[in-house]
Amino acid sequence: MAVRTEKFILFYLGGEKYALPALSANQFIEFSDLALVPKADQDIRGLIYHNGNIITIIDLKRVLKIVSPKREASHMCLTFEYGGYYYGLLVDQGDETLAVKNISSDRQRPVFKRYFTTPDKKRIYILDIEEVLSQINIYD
Repeated sequence: MAVRTEKFILFYLGGEKYALPALSANQFIEFSDLALVPKADQDIRGLIYHNGNIITIIDLKRVLKIVSPKREASHMCLTFEYGGYYYGLLVDQGDETLAVKNISSDRQRPVFKRYFTTPDKKRIYILDIEEVLSQINIYD
C-alpha cells in the first residue's frame, strides 16, 4: 500500500515550530496598513488588502493562548483561502514548505490533532484550520 505524501508550510509562533497544510493561496506576507474592524471579535486584528483580495488577519497567539516572552506586534502573516474567503494568521517567522509521509494523531490536543516527527525527533504539530476558525466569531 502506498503512503500518501502531504505538503505543509512551516512557521514559528511563540518560539515553537508549527505546520499548516498547504492550501490555496498560501504565502507569507508582511504588511504595514491594517484596517481595524469595529466590534470585531478580539481574535481578529483587522483587514488588509493584498493582490486584489481582502484578507482577515487572525491573531493566532491569542486564539491558541500562546504566551511569548516578548510581545512585539507581528506584521507577518501566513495567508490561505478557505470557504471562498482569504485569511492571514499572524506568525512570528515563516519557514520552509515540506512534504511529509508519516503523520501521527494526538487526540488530546483539539487544534493540533495531527503531527509529524522530524529526523531529530521533534514533534511538529499541524494546525487544524477548521478548529481555529470555529473558535472565532467572524461574521457577527
